Amino acid sequence: MLTFESFSGIPVNYESFLIEKYASFITTCRYIEVNYPDYDVNYFTVQENGKLIELIVYGNKGNTSTCYNSLVSIDEDIVSNFSENLFKKHSEIKKIEIIASYNDYNFKRSILSFKSDNQILKLPSTVDEYYQELSYHVRKNIKNRKSRFLKEFPIAKFETKYGSEIEESTVDKIILLNSNRMRSKGTIPGIDNKFKDSIYRFSTFYGCVAYIEIDGEIVAGCVATLLNNEIFAHVIGHDNNYSKFNLGEMCFMYIIETSINKGINTFHFLWGETEYKRRLLAEPHFLYFYYIYRSYSADYMIDKVQVLISTIVLKIRKSKYSKPIRDAIKSYRKRNLNVNSSEEKNPS
Repeated sequence: MLTFESFSGIPVNYESFLIEKYASFITTCRYIEVNYPDYDVNYFTVQENGKLIELIVYGNKGNTSTCYNSLVSIDEDIVSNFSENLFKKHSEIKKIEIIASYNDYNFKRSILSFKSDNQILKLPSTVDEYYQELSYHVRKNIKNRKSRFLKEFPIAKFETKYGSEIEESTVDKIILLNSNRMRSKGTIPGIDNKFKDSIYRFSTFYGCVAYIEIDGEIVAGCVATLLNNEIFAHVIGHDNNYSKFNLGEMCFMYIIETSINKGINTFHFLWGETEYKRRLLAEPHFLYFYYIYRSYSADYMIDKVQVLISTIVLKIRKSKYSKPIRDAIKSYRKRNLNVNSSEEKNPS
């Protein structure tokens, strides 16, 4: 028999349970503290025959409740019971947001708002094993590029910092490299100052930052979270002046090797499929995003229409027919970047 009991506040006394049970950086008290300071945080304990089997944490803001159990698998019946109990406890809440669940649910009065995936690499026990699993050409290219890089820059250092060792300036530099790289490709960076501040603060608890530096200057780096034998890569960036060495991939290889040597068994590249993730043997694990509603209200109908429109727009944007438009926009952004760079170098 399942027993639900509700509590107010962040469940700091259950932090070790959350980490061991879910192994998700989002489902930690530290992450919630840093990223949701203006939410009314509560949680339900779920016991079966007196034994704690789940702990569901959520935050209320306005008429919406956000569940913080993300990148996890929780039984549909438990989530359904959780939703019913939450609606009973909080009369002001009209809908519940479920973010990045590995389970595809089938709830009444719900909308599948979005689908994505977490690219996951299962790590072998030794670095040699991992290299042998890579294709011959990938393995050869990785080794050749690193050899050429170290030959041209023998003073280059590969460094790793953890938790309280991590300096804000290091995180800022890696994020700047990421943003500059995105702009050079004609893409608008998705990282703002709020994210930059929160990822640094969270990194001081469970962070792992790996980077490559030359003469004290960081030329590539990755900001990640290390949690319960699993590692999550958040931001990767490298200096465009070293693109011929593919330093971004080299930095990933460095943090993967470091993880294997530390006995880490799972590397999460996180959202979305890319060519380099495939090369490095990551496999997609689907993620589902849901809204669960108190009733079939006007909000439900409006959200359903908005989700439908967003889905259609996203399909059009990703289709082969819109590729010329996307390429033209990227080219325009690149030209503007080059013009601005020239003006900065040669002011009138």
